[in-house]
Amino acid sequence: MEEGKKEQIEVLYDKTIKNQDHLFKLIIIGDSGVGKSCLLSRIMDNTFKEEHNVTIGVEFGCFIVKVNKSIVKLQIWDTAGQESFQSITRIFYRGANWVFLTYDIQREESFYNIKKWLKEAKVQSDPDTLFYLIGNQADWEDTREVTKQRAEEYKVKMKLDGFFETSAKNGQNVESAFIDSATKLYRMTTGDEETDMMPSINTKKAGPTGSKPSNGQNNKEFTKLKVENHAPEGHIRKQKKSKWC
Repeated sequence: MEEGKKEQIEVLYDKTIKNQDHLFKLIIIGDSGVGKSCLLSRIMDNTFKEEHNVTIGVEFGCFIVKVNKSIVKLQIWDTAGQESFQSITRIFYRGANWVFLTYDIQREESFYNIKKWLKEAKVQSDPDTLFYLIGNQADWEDTREVTKQRAEEYKVKMKLDGFFETSAKNGQNVESAFIDSATKLYRMTTGDEETDMMPSINTKKAGPTGSKPSNGQNNKEFTKLKVENHAPEGHIRKQKKSKWC
C-alpha cells in the first residue's frame, strides 16, 4: 500500500455474491451456550434471539468485505460445543485460517475450558492458523466473572493473535472482530501485513441494530449439515433450547 493512503474497507451485505478474490475459513468454537450461534446470527443478518436451539453438528454462513478493490469472503463455521458432537466437528478444523476461541464473560468455567479448546484446535488445524480470544455477552457487566484484564493477560501468555469482548445481543464489537479477521488475512495473503494505516471503513448497515435488513429480506445463508448418522440417538429429535446468547 502506498504511503499516506488509507485502506478502504466496505462490508457487503449482498450474500448472493458468488465470486471473490480471497476466500478464508473461520471457525467459532467454545463451550455450549457461550453464544457462538448468536454471534453468527448477528454477523449474518443482524438479528438476535433470546432463545435458540442448541447447534446440532455444524452451521455455517458467510461474511463479505471489500478491502480496497478486492472482495474478501469469510466462510464462518459455527460448531457444536457439546462433547457428544466433538468427534464430528473436529474434521471442520481442516483448512481453517482463523479460529475464534469463545467464552462467556459470566461463566468462569467457559473461560477455563478455553485451554482445552485451544489445545484441540492446535492439534487439528494447520500450523499457520490464527486465533482470537472472544469474550461474549459483554453486555452483562453486572454478572461478569472473567475480567477483561485477565483475558488480555491470557491472550499474551498463550500468544494468541487478538482479543475482543463482544455482545451478540447489542452488536458490540461483533462486526469489528470479523472485519479485523478478514482484513488481516487479506494483508497476509497480499504481503501487506506490515500496514499500520488507519482503515477507512464504510459499513452500509442493512438496518438498525437488532432488526432485519431494510429490504425486508432475510440475508441469512446458513447451511445445516446432516449429522444424523453420527449423532447419538435422541440428539436430533430432542433439541434443547438455551437462553444463553
